[in-house]
Amino acid sequence: MRILITTDVVGGVWSYTEELVDALVARGHEAHLAVLGGQPSPAQWAWLVARPAVKATVLPYPLEWLPEPEPGLSESLERLVRLVDRVRPDVVHLNQYFYGAYDFGAPCLVVAHSDVVSWWRAVKGEDPPDDAWFRRYRGWVEAGLRGAERRAAPSAWIARQVEAIYGAGPVRVVPNGRSPDRFPSRRRGGREALVLAVGRLWDEAKGVRDLIPAAARLSGRGRVVVAGSVEHPAGGEDFPVGAPGIEWAGELSTPALRTWLARAKVYAATSRYEPFGLAPLEAALAGCALLMSDIPTFRELWDDCALFYPPGDADALAEGAKVLLADEERRQALAEAARSRALERYTPDRMAEGYEVLYRELLQYSPPPVPAE
Repeated sequence: MRILITTDVVGGVWSYTEELVDALVARGHEAHLAVLGGQPSPAQWAWLVARPAVKATVLPYPLEWLPEPEPGLSESLERLVRLVDRVRPDVVHLNQYFYGAYDFGAPCLVVAHSDVVSWWRAVKGEDPPDDAWFRRYRGWVEAGLRGAERRAAPSAWIARQVEAIYGAGPVRVVPNGRSPDRFPSRRRGGREALVLAVGRLWDEAKGVRDLIPAAARLSGRGRVVVAGSVEHPAGGEDFPVGAPGIEWAGELSTPALRTWLARAKVYAATSRYEPFGLAPLEAALAGCALLMSDIPTFRELWDDCALFYPPGDADALAEGAKVLLADEERRQALAEAARSRALERYTPDRMAEGYEVLYRELLQYSPPPVPAE
């Protein structure tokens, strides 16, 4: 099967794409990538160069959730239509909503990785403003979801959110996957009394700022290390890397991330909003115990495999870290449970298998007849 997949160079969608493409190619499919959102980083280029069988076209246009993506977004549609005409895929797999509203001459799947409205509700605790930007954004997302022949999401929570907010449905659940070979769980010399958090540190949805007061309460019991981007891309508040008790490890390559995960006893997943969360999955594969904010997605994915605390409660976060750093037997039991869960449910092969089911349905899809006037 020939599949054209749109991806972007920002955040977890690229990591998701790497895993999915490798798994699809291993299962005998042909993958073509349309890379959006800017130029690939050196590491992303290296991944592409190492896979000459995977054809990629860079379309460095803005993404739909940016403050002002036009006219670039509409221009990207024209380029994408020409690319689909040239590649002639059996299926178009869209990881952005905007393009689902348009006819590419091949059946389309739209994947709901996240959306700004559910983000706003989870982070702000209220509906977003009814302004021109949100009205336009809602229109794009709704049209994209309704226009696609199939829809998917990485967790049941975000699937139900998207169905309810945009009147789209059904949205099928295909959990993300990460290769265990990328994140080995063993390390000579044991693990350090270290609490690690990784991700977009500037994103208030990630809740990493909660570790600043928590670190003060952990004084002398363990280190708190954070890694990831700190500068807000849309002019918001940057993460304070110089905060007391916090060590910033920079923006990590995958090999460097592996090293930190192998050292840490505890991974702190502090999110207030998370449609799936690749970082906790990576930490679980690497053998860290998971200390997680008690949000619906984390309960759905990791119930009975993590220590949970109320989201935003820095005191509870600190107490949870103290427990796991002090009680090695409990920490190891949770780490082993999380790794077993990851190996059972969240692998690239299982993810590819789930998408294959949807692709086959798309190949058999017949559009409904147009009513006679």
